[in-house]
Amino acid sequence: MTRPVVYFARAVDGLDPADLLAQGRSVAAALRRHGMDLLDPVAARGTTPAGTPLMAEDPMVTVECDLRHLRRSDGLLVDMSSPAHTYIGSVCELTYAYLWQIPAVVWVGRTGLEERPWLRYHARAVVRGRDEAVTTMAALLAESVRVY
Repeated sequence: MTRPVVYFARAVDGLDPADLLAQGRSVAAALRRHGMDLLDPVAARGTTPAGTPLMAEDPMVTVECDLRHLRRSDGLLVDMSSPAHTYIGSVCELTYAYLWQIPAVVWVGRTGLEERPWLRYHARAVVRGRDEAVTTMAALLAESVRVY
């Protein structure tokens, strides 16, 4: 039996690439402790020789690549905990996950986003912190496993 794969969405624009990769590794470790694997679209694009994530010049290439990764994932984990970002890409990924019936868990920190009806509608769960998001995702994916 294969381990569930969880796609990780978060703000990336204007953020330090090394921090983004480190954040992905940290989330990957948290997911592994619960029997899940991470699909980090930032890391999946590859890196330059200097270790910074690659970005396609054509936004269509980036978006279509990310959507292919999301489509093959079992769950979507979204970090919307920074009040300094608008999360346009993450919201789009959340919408696709909803349409494709991929369970999504969003953590919002202390942003106040947990009361937003559109967010609550599209996510299976909206929680405050990462650890709660990971355990909630593990529970959702465990519910979806059927034994025959």
